[in-house]
Amino acid sequence: MIRRGGGIKSVSILILVFFFSTFSPLVQSDMPSYQDTYQVEIIEPEIVEIIPHDSHAFTQGLLIHNGKIYESTGLYGESSLRIVNMSTGQIEKIVNLTDEYFAEGIAIINNSLIQLTWKENIGILYNYSSLEVIGNFTYEGEGWGLCSTENNNLWFSDGSFQISKISPENLSISNDLLTVKYNNSPINRLNELECPFENSLIYANIWLEDRIVSISQSTGDVCFEYDFTNIRLEYENDNSRELNGIAYDESSSHFLITGKNWSNYYLVDFNSSFQDCQIIEEPVVENNFSYLQYVVIFAVAIFLMPFSWPTFVLVFYKLLRRQTQQPPPSRTVEKGREG
Repeated sequence: MIRRGGGIKSVSILILVFFFSTFSPLVQSDMPSYQDTYQVEIIEPEIVEIIPHDSHAFTQGLLIHNGKIYESTGLYGESSLRIVNMSTGQIEKIVNLTDEYFAEGIAIINNSLIQLTWKENIGILYNYSSLEVIGNFTYEGEGWGLCSTENNNLWFSDGSFQISKISPENLSISNDLLTVKYNNSPINRLNELECPFENSLIYANIWLEDRIVSISQSTGDVCFEYDFTNIRLEYENDNSRELNGIAYDESSSHFLITGKNWSNYYLVDFNSSFQDCQIIEEPVVENNFSYLQYVVIFAVAIFLMPFSWPTFVLVFYKLLRRQTQQPPPSRTVEKGREG
C-alpha cells in the first residue's frame, strides 16, 4: 500500500536539503578566512658593465670575494676552479680537477671555499686564496648549487624544487627542506644559488631558462623574477648555452651574471629592493557543508523518514559522497638533470 503523502514528504526533504546547501552562510561563521599569497613581479635587469668571459668556460658556480671573481667550471675532463680579474676578465689563478669529477656550485665559509661535484657525492674544500685543496666531505644525491649566508649557513640545491641547509660545523645536509613555490606551485630545476648578506633572499637560476628568481628563506615563495631573454639575444651567440652563474657584488650592490660558454659577464642592476615577499591576503571560498547543516538535515529527515525513507537515504548518500570526494591529483614535478 502506497501512502498518498509520500510524494509530498519526499519533496519536502529535497526542499530542505536545497535550502541548507544553498544558504550555508546562515549556519556557518560570518568571518571569512584568508590565505597568504605572493605576487611575483617580473623585472628586466639593466646592464651596468660588460666584462669579457672565457667562452670555453662551462660555468657552474660563481661568486665575488675581496674584489675577485671565483668561478667553477664543469664537464668531465674540463672541470676547474679559477680566480678571475673583475675588471678585465683575465684568469689569474686556476686549478684543474681530475677527469673523474664534474664540478658544480661554490661558496666561501669559514675562510674556506667549497666546491660541489655533480654525481660524485663529494664536496672539495680549498684555501680560498691559494686554491690549495685542504679537505673534502660527502653528501647524498646530486650537487648543483651552493651559497653561504651572513650567519654562516649554507643553502644547497640538487636540481629539484627543494633546497636544503648544510651545517657549517660538520657540513652535513639537513633533512629540513625548503620547498620553492612560484605563485603557490613548486618550481623545478633550481640550479646555481646566491645569498647576498644584505637581505634574506636566495637567488637561483632555473636550468634551461634565461631567468633568475629571488626566494624568501622563510617561506620558499618566489618574490621576483628577472628575465635575461633580451640580454642573451642582444649580446650572446649561438654557442652560448644555459644561463648559469650568479654573484653579488657588495661594493656596487649589483649582480654579476654569466652562463655556460657565454662571451661575457654582465654586471646588472636588478631594479628591485631587497625586501622579502609582499604578502597579499586573498579570501578562501568555503563550499563544504558544516557539521550543523548535517545535523539539521539529519534531524528533519528522521522526523520525515516514516513517510519516505528510501528518498532520504538516496539524497543523503549523494550529499555525503559529494562532500568526501577528493580533488584530482596535482601535477607532479619531475626532477631535472644537469648538463
